[in-house]
Amino acid sequence: MTDELVLDRDEVERILRRATELAAASEPRDPVTGVSIVALVAAADEVGLPIEAVQRSIAVERLGPLPTRHVGDRLLGSCVLSVDGEADGASPEVLRRLDAWLVDGHHLRRDRLKPDHGEWSKRRGIVGAAVRAVRRGTGEGQLGDVHQVTATARETGTGTCVVRVSVDRTHDRRVFAATGAAVGVAGAAGATAVAAVVAAPLVLIAAPVAAVAGLGVAATGRRRARRTQREVELLLDAIEEGSKPTKLRVDVIKRVAGVPRHVPISSPPAPAAFNRRR
Repeated sequence: MTDELVLDRDEVERILRRATELAAASEPRDPVTGVSIVALVAAADEVGLPIEAVQRSIAVERLGPLPTRHVGDRLLGSCVLSVDGEADGASPEVLRRLDAWLVDGHHLRRDRLKPDHGEWSKRRGIVGAAVRAVRRGTGEGQLGDVHQVTATARETGTGTCVVRVSVDRTHDRRVFAATGAAVGVAGAAGATAVAAVVAAPLVLIAAPVAAVAGLGVAATGRRRARRTQREVELLLDAIEEGSKPTKLRVDVIKRVAGVPRHVPISSPPAPAAFNRRR
């Protein structure tokens, strides 16, 4: 009688991954049949996988699929930037910490805040513009210009929760794409007009130069997307560390925005200072 074959953890992971791929390719998925989370955790524990890692993986899966890629992402950056993180605490607590950073630290407007989901948008008006100007001057609040931010949190069952922060960049992509196209067309048209007066062969040089200029403007969107992703990563780091944002004083905001301070009519004028001597 031969000894029972024993597989190590790496072999088990490869076998399960390969079996999943073969099953998906050989037979259609039954939408009715499913596996309970308890059974999945028990099966993972049976083959030697860490239970906490499986629970975290399940929580990430429950966040939903990542945004689909679009044509032009390599040049303009993604339409929707999504970054995942994990922090100690239940979902409502973690989202409240995230809300504090987005509202007080980046001065976005809270549109919706639920126990497991939140939505924020760019704050309009003169005060919003003034606050963003002050924050940019201090190097903080770099997410204040984004048009929409959403966050979803799922608890892992181990005292933590995973959270996905997504930034909608659809408006920015349109702006950079349109600006790049306009620069390219205008540059080509202007260079062609000059070339018609000076020398016809210059058209062959002017057209590529104008196209490169348009691509350069559009590529700025990709660089901005990278900066935005970096800010979201720093935001999640702050949530995980439990640090709090620095709030701006209301009187500073009003002074920058040019809002006059209200002085009650009934308040008497302050008396002139004088020295009291005996």
